[in-house]
Amino acid sequence: MNATAEYRIEQLRPVEHLCYQVAHYLLGDDAEAAAASEEALIELYRSPQFASSSDEDRRELAKQAAIRCALQRASKRLQYH
Repeated sequence: MNATAEYRIEQLRPVEHLCYQVAHYLLGDDAEAAAASEEALIELYRSPQFASSSDEDRRELAKQAAIRCALQRASKRLQYH
C-alpha cells in the first residue's frame, strides 16, 4: 500500500463508526447498515473533497455519504419486495 492510500485510510478511521451509526439509524438492520457504511467509506476514500477537508467538514461529508448510501440500499430493497 502506498503512502497516499495509507493517509486516506487514516482520514476515514474517525468517521467509520459515524457512517455505520447513521446507516443503522436509517435502515434498522445490522447487515444492511454495514454494507451501506462500507459503500459510503469507499465513496469517501475516492473523494478529493474529503481528502482536503477539515475534520468537521469530513464528518459532515461522511454523514451525507452514509445517508445517500443507506437510502440507495433502502430503495433497492423496496424495488425487490
